[in-house]
Amino acid sequence: MGTFIAHLHPLLVHLPIGFIIISILIDWHQKNNISVSRDKLSTFMWGMSAIASILAMTTGIASLRTGYFEGLNMFIHLICGYAIAIVCTFIWFTKWKSKNYFKGQNLILKSLLGIGLVVGGHMGGNLTHGEEHLPMPFDPKSDLPKIDLSDRDSVNVYEDIVKVIFDQKCNRCHETGDARGRLNMTTQEGLLSDKYGDPAIAPQDLHNSEVYKRISMSPWNNKYMPPSGPPINYKEKKLIEWWILQGAPFTGKLRDMEVDKQMASFLLSEYGIDLTQKSFYEKADIGALSPENFEAIKSSFFNVTNLAADNNFIDVSNHGQSKNISNERLQALLGAKDHITWLDLNDSDLDDDGLKSISQLSNLTKLNINRTKITDAGLDAIMDLEQLMVLNLYGTAISDKGLEKLESLKSLESLYLWQTQTTKEGIEALRAALPNCKIETGI
Repeated sequence: MGTFIAHLHPLLVHLPIGFIIISILIDWHQKNNISVSRDKLSTFMWGMSAIASILAMTTGIASLRTGYFEGLNMFIHLICGYAIAIVCTFIWFTKWKSKNYFKGQNLILKSLLGIGLVVGGHMGGNLTHGEEHLPMPFDPKSDLPKIDLSDRDSVNVYEDIVKVIFDQKCNRCHETGDARGRLNMTTQEGLLSDKYGDPAIAPQDLHNSEVYKRISMSPWNNKYMPPSGPPINYKEKKLIEWWILQGAPFTGKLRDMEVDKQMASFLLSEYGIDLTQKSFYEKADIGALSPENFEAIKSSFFNVTNLAADNNFIDVSNHGQSKNISNERLQALLGAKDHITWLDLNDSDLDDDGLKSISQLSNLTKLNINRTKITDAGLDAIMDLEQLMVLNLYGTAISDKGLEKLESLKSLESLYLWQTQTTKEGIEALRAALPNCKIETGI
């Protein structure tokens, strides 16, 4: 019954406002045109104002007892409600008895009513619609932030998504200084606290997470949250559910979390977060290669292409060209040492001395030197290629001694070794040293 009465407050709280305004207008109209009938009308309207104020107070107290509304805003709203009811009743009494108890009585009482209505109404708006229910013009804080993380390389699930949802939908009622239900959702401590019952967030436990339980209820349930304003939509609920099941981490990067294919697809479609592993040349930003250096490589009989229209890295190959990789040709490559990221010199006479020049290509990510004259000694030259991801050594004289050197290439993801002098034992040792590298042996 108490909850039913409490739900009548938003309806009845507006009645005294209308009655008070009408009563003041009647008094103003009859100020210089007093008649018995109009004086009775004024007394009647102030009586109705008093009754409406008392009814609004009764339902407001019932609403307070539900526990949904607490804090300074609630206290000021309550005091203003009491004051309005008392002043309206007093004005009605003075009208009924036709008495003035002090000088300037009408002006003072009606001024108090005006202040009470403005302050109490504003605090009521804060309680129902949040602190920013009356946004100032040109105030950027009045616009709810749109969660679009498509241009972010690093995402923290709580800070960049969950906290933004809470700020938009929850924190107007559960913030420091106005923590209704004794729940402060603006801090990690407040979200995890179980001092007053189930915590708002119980990591990996949806059943005991009060926030999840409330947002999952029917909107017609009086415990559904949020009770007013924009509701938690499907995608926000799904994200909060997943975050809780992941242990509700407040720190750390999304890329360091376990994200299944379904969730990865959801994050991409709803928030623009692409968790596809990007290679170095997709993330790095480098200026355009000068036309002179580009033409110098082509003039040295190499095939040269840009990786993409929006990417300044280049792919250089020797396909269909001379098998002789002379020092002059390699020097032409050094004019673009920062721009070459793919290099294919397979089936050529490249030797260990030639590899020394290639070692200066600091942004190299793919190197095909299969069926060349390189040996274990030559691999020393490429040990400093920190971005190297793909290395093709097929058909070379590389042995287990060379594989030991490759153990320091932690960026390596793919290695091709068939028709080399390596052994099964050497390859297994390399696999143990580079567990994330796929080694192809042709077997």
